[in-house]
Amino acid sequence: MSFLQLKNIEKFFGDHRAIKGVDLSIEKGEFIVFVGPSGCGKSTLLRLIAGLETIDGGNLLLDGKDITHAPSSKRDLAMVFQSYALYPHMTVAENMSFALKLAGEDKKVIKEKVEHAAEILNLTRYLERTPKALSGGQRQRVAIGRAIVRAPKVFLFDEPLSNLDAALRVQTRVEIAKLHRELGATTIYVTHDQVEAMTMADRVVVLRDGAIEQVGRPLELYDRPQNRFVAQFIGMPQMNMLPIGEFGSYAESLVRPLPVGGHIGVRPEHVTITNAGEGQLLATVDFVESLGAESLVYATTPHGVQVVSKQSVRSSVRAGDTVSLKFEQDWLHVFDADGQVVSNAKGVAK
Repeated sequence: MSFLQLKNIEKFFGDHRAIKGVDLSIEKGEFIVFVGPSGCGKSTLLRLIAGLETIDGGNLLLDGKDITHAPSSKRDLAMVFQSYALYPHMTVAENMSFALKLAGEDKKVIKEKVEHAAEILNLTRYLERTPKALSGGQRQRVAIGRAIVRAPKVFLFDEPLSNLDAALRVQTRVEIAKLHRELGATTIYVTHDQVEAMTMADRVVVLRDGAIEQVGRPLELYDRPQNRFVAQFIGMPQMNMLPIGEFGSYAESLVRPLPVGGHIGVRPEHVTITNAGEGQLLATVDFVESLGAESLVYATTPHGVQVVSKQSVRSSVRAGDTVSLKFEQDWLHVFDADGQVVSNAKGVAK
């Protein structure tokens, strides 16, 4: 039996069906990331697991125990919010120990747990400071420490890095991943940032409109998306999507029968810019992003379809140049008119 099981979970807000029968099994010690666009239901689903919203249908089981209607205080879960939610008048140590004090934990045990968490999070020297004397990254670590001292069965993170600047996001992302390895705790992490999902997760759950689109390892979703939504949501820049008609007879070499109204998807790193006439499609360069170690070339076909090419070298093409786009055939994905995959790339191991 899985450690945490969601069985046909439903949530309504009035007549709006926000969560649409979600089924998901999470193993003990897994790092699971919920990802998707704004309004997809990822935070709502996390709040249902935490007990901060009532479940309107289905069952939630933790370690074999049904906690569907258990109050949040009885679920043995700890949540880290987007806002740090620290008490401004309390020291770091007091913030981290507050829940334990309310539970009547022994003072000696509380002290040991707080000191241990502070050591893990490099907060020992800040234990007597108040939140206003800390940076954003340090405040977030205090919020994480408050969860650690409770030793919950599951850690829940609701977009914990969104209030940090870019450099701190990267640093804290590494710290959370390292912390997960050290504690071996089951973790569910909500984010809209696919980089966080791809770099931190054991498995990624892609959500859209309150339902799961696909669940899998990060590279599995990247290499073998089940539909156009996942294909274009995972990966930056996103996967190029071209109507099959753009390719003419060349498309027949990819899959038969060709899906009417379908699309061919290709990652930017599998599109090469070549001299006119040497590739499959002609295009006009719109813009070149020179990023130092690599370049992104944006070009438009005669039918007005924009294609992005990601090159590992500095590009010599300029806006207005006519070029050819050469696609690596083994890395092309074919989708039908409904956006479902017909054929995935052959260039990756199954």
